[in-house]
Amino acid sequence: MTLDVPRGKRRALMKTIKLTTVTLLTLLALAGTAHAVTPKTEMGAPTGSIQTEQPVEISLSSKVPIKFYGFVSAEFMWADSQLSSFGTLNNGLGVAGASPYNKNMVGFNRVVDETVDGRNNAFISATIQNSRFGFHLKPYDFDGKNFWVDARLELDFFSTGNLSAQSVLPRIRRAYASIGQEKWKLLFGHEWDLFSPLNTATLNIGANLWQQGNLGFRRPQICFVFNTPVADKSGVEVAMSVNLPSNRMNFDDPGNTTSIPMLEGRFGFSHKLPAGMMRLYASGMFARHKNAIAGASDVNNWAVAFSFDIPAHRFFKPSGEFHYGYSPGLMLSIASDTTRQRTMAGWGQIKSLWLDWFETNIGGGVEMLKSFEVANGWVKRNMMGFANLKFKPLKFFIIGLEYNYLCTDYQGSGSSRANAIFTNVLFYF
Repeated sequence: MTLDVPRGKRRALMKTIKLTTVTLLTLLALAGTAHAVTPKTEMGAPTGSIQTEQPVEISLSSKVPIKFYGFVSAEFMWADSQLSSFGTLNNGLGVAGASPYNKNMVGFNRVVDETVDGRNNAFISATIQNSRFGFHLKPYDFDGKNFWVDARLELDFFSTGNLSAQSVLPRIRRAYASIGQEKWKLLFGHEWDLFSPLNTATLNIGANLWQQGNLGFRRPQICFVFNTPVADKSGVEVAMSVNLPSNRMNFDDPGNTTSIPMLEGRFGFSHKLPAGMMRLYASGMFARHKNAIAGASDVNNWAVAFSFDIPAHRFFKPSGEFHYGYSPGLMLSIASDTTRQRTMAGWGQIKSLWLDWFETNIGGGVEMLKSFEVANGWVKRNMMGFANLKFKPLKFFIIGLEYNYLCTDYQGSGSSRANAIFTNVLFYF
């Protein structure tokens, strides 16, 4: 039996095969130049935040460095206007049977359109769904091998659709295995994007300013990172990855049916300062989706980002990211994947460590689309500002209080605003 593959798809398939072959040959060439010891940095989201930091761990073996870790997150909030945790990015007006909002606090990141929703009243809420746990096999050379192996399985209980306070299901956050040496690492599995690698210091763990200026998430991938020192206190990093071109796995997804993987790349520079490690990154991504208009040409999804984390002083640690691109919806942008939309986004914050047990953070983010590219009733601008206090009576116990100001602009409806105050108490183990 023979397969009749159209010429256009055959050409795209050959390009993909050639790209994969060149990438693998490059990895092998770089791998041959390194020597085996424990790596200096962990790949993924490299800055300390609730998304990645873990001040304590439980050792499960005296011979193999496998750890059990996690935290309990108890959040309580009040807001003066109805909010949504992600959901379809429109106000439901004129969309038959549509329910665009997830009215729960697990990851609230936009305001319900006040001109359309008549039940836009104040509320209180609480959730523990951002609690998490995981197992981590730290880089281990198995008694003298010339390489090490690293693996992780991490889960939480995040769900925007489950409104039960008692019955929630686990969700995979990170699940990967990797092999490496001192200067390189090759990873297979579900891990943080290379693109836009920093995370925010908000206590709103489930939202993390996504769709409010922060881009980049986690997804299945094959990822290679090469890092090397360039001076006494400095180093550089070059990384590339081949990724699932969607946030869904179904075969008929508009991204998966293009048969082209998403590609990501990152270049980083680090330098040790007295108050911590300075990190600068330039990153980019490219994917493709089927056009929402039947028969129209595919939509190219691409974006570039610049990220900085500069701990100038313990009282003044600024960090942030700037993004520009077209249709990078799969990076948790408000832009579409299947419609051409230009986006500009960014976020920034200042962390201050006043005492060993007291920290403050102030920051915010915004994402904006070109107005004429947005359909009536859809989000064209979304932003949030935050300020929080973190009290740490013990290194594994945080009592946090945060204020949020949110503003969401819907095409044709104007701005909807909300003020929210919430606490987040975290116990690490």
